[in-house]
Amino acid sequence: MPEVSVVVERLRSRLWPIPALAATVAALVAGVLSTIRPESATAPLWWPGEPASARGLLEVLAGSSLTVVALVFSLQVVALQLAATQYSPRLLRTYARDPWIQASLSVLIATFVFSLVTLGLFGTVDRPPRISVTVAVLLGLASVGALVGVVAHIVASLRVETMMADIHADADRVIRRTFTGDDVGAPPVDWPAPARAGDAGSVVSSPRAGFVQSVDRSRLLRWAAKHGAFVQVDASAGTHVLAGRPLATVWPSRDDTQAVGRTFTIGYERTPDEDPGFGLMQLGDVAVRALSPSVNDPTTAVHAIGHLAALVGGIARRGGAVYRGVAADGVVRVVMALPTSPQMLTLVCRPVVRSGASHPQALMAVLDLLRYAGECGAASPETLQDEVDYVLRAAERGLDDPIDRRRLREAAAAVMQV
Repeated sequence: MPEVSVVVERLRSRLWPIPALAATVAALVAGVLSTIRPESATAPLWWPGEPASARGLLEVLAGSSLTVVALVFSLQVVALQLAATQYSPRLLRTYARDPWIQASLSVLIATFVFSLVTLGLFGTVDRPPRISVTVAVLLGLASVGALVGVVAHIVASLRVETMMADIHADADRVIRRTFTGDDVGAPPVDWPAPARAGDAGSVVSSPRAGFVQSVDRSRLLRWAAKHGAFVQVDASAGTHVLAGRPLATVWPSRDDTQAVGRTFTIGYERTPDEDPGFGLMQLGDVAVRALSPSVNDPTTAVHAIGHLAALVGGIARRGGAVYRGVAADGVVRVVMALPTSPQMLTLVCRPVVRSGASHPQALMAVLDLLRYAGECGAASPETLQDEVDYVLRAAERGLDDPIDRRRLREAAAAVMQV
């Protein structure tokens, strides 16, 4: 079972939960308020108009709000199509979890449901539900504001700078949640003791193929402490596994390891729940698409590379590359390898370099990223040398101007002097 934070994150990435909740609340409130009636048709209870006009108003609100919902959905589909084709299909999750979109749809759907239920419970003309009609009017006014706000927000969200800023913020939150104070460079030298004694351990295999979306660390640690076991996680979040491939190894060897397998959530797609590489892949996709001949927008690629540099530096500053789960008795019971800064550099740099071999601005931005990685300790000199050589080879193939190649060589030399 996933952690509560992971479940909340997944619900946020779906478009229907909050509007569905708003529709349910609106129906319940409409049912309650419809029972509050004035003593007569002329008794003032907030709605000053005639009962016939109240019924007509509710009909207009119900019809118009449903039409506006269809309009907002159409605008959202167009935005999703543009984001997927021009930038990256992995941006669809970012759009679906947009709180502005969800809030606007919630207001519009709540207006429709409230008006519809109130119409159904309108009853006799001599005692109309005046309070319900007043609330429906307020919801109608809120719907107008929601429509204006969501259109303005969609227009703003289509700007690539806004997209990259949102991806950066999401990835930074995942990095802070993934790399905790329990991260170190390596597990204890004597860990685990049973393995040193010749015990091969029990392998926990994946029940199906897919991506590891999350690992419930706290639940895994509680299980290990309860049974006096040691668990090494072989497939962290973001890893693609096949059916029957190892997820974890448990020492001492035992047969009842099903609870360990249940701490892993495996799905058909990568998610940002505990995967810091997902956000970097999104930004890398934006850079690669921007450097494609169909888009040819190196400025966007340079901006995306700047965001990548900040995220790689954030991983380096958060500490080591191994999670150590320490039980209450002070013993390290769980060990899990985390993504390293050099791995992230290779993940994001090489696709951009391959796509931007003929764009000196993009190659120079990659060298700036590597220089920053060296300054903040995100990569060893050997890793930097490999990536710099990769950039220079790409420049030799893709750049015709000798001045561009000379400037890149000078920038590469500056990287290696860090």
